[in-house]
Amino acid sequence: MATSETFYAGWILHRRAYRNSSLIVDCYTEQHGRVGMVARGGRKDPLLQPFRPLQFLFKGHGELKTLMRCEPAGPAIGIVGEGLYCGLYLNELLTRLLHRDDPSNSLLALYAETLAGLAQEPEGREVLLRNFEFRLLDTLGYGFSLQHDVEAEPISASALYRLEPDQGLVMDARGEFSGEDLLALAVGDWRLPVRRTARNLMRRALAPHLGEKPLASRELFRGMKTTNREKQT
Repeated sequence: MATSETFYAGWILHRRAYRNSSLIVDCYTEQHGRVGMVARGGRKDPLLQPFRPLQFLFKGHGELKTLMRCEPAGPAIGIVGEGLYCGLYLNELLTRLLHRDDPSNSLLALYAETLAGLAQEPEGREVLLRNFEFRLLDTLGYGFSLQHDVEAEPISASALYRLEPDQGLVMDARGEFSGEDLLALAVGDWRLPVRRTARNLMRRALAPHLGEKPLASRELFRGMKTTNREKQT
């Protein structure tokens, strides 16, 4: 590798066909954050796939850079079955929520750790996703406390709360989140009712930032589950 060339570690989040044999790839890289690149002749390159750590050499100053070269930075992470849909969900979150050229190496490390966990811990995938969502929101400046409400008052185990995504938790007698579950979530108690609370809480927190367009990965996952049920009947 020439000393004048600078490669950046990263991952492919999304790819789509471009012209006859090329690809447009959306990547998340160290130092540059989310970057769009044109990979000329990229459809023939087996490396240009999600879930594999890569090293990118690219150039350009516009919205789309030009990918000059790509090299492996490690083996592909073997995510299969439901874990694959979870990985696609992570990629879609990052593609939809991250601004171009806004790096966060801590988020890059979190992404890699979560992918590895999805491959190794099928029973803990839900917890991995919730932790990723919460830390992603915090990194983007949209995080909120699970131990204090918007008035800086401690969360009460006997009260109900609603989430105001731009502010935090608000005590509300008609709220959908119990203080008991929120406090359990804050200390990493992942009992089944707490997992349901975490899922609904994260959906409510992410919704205003994702917009009205449905998540394709979520629709794919629902379709897979429906197909599996039909096969069993």
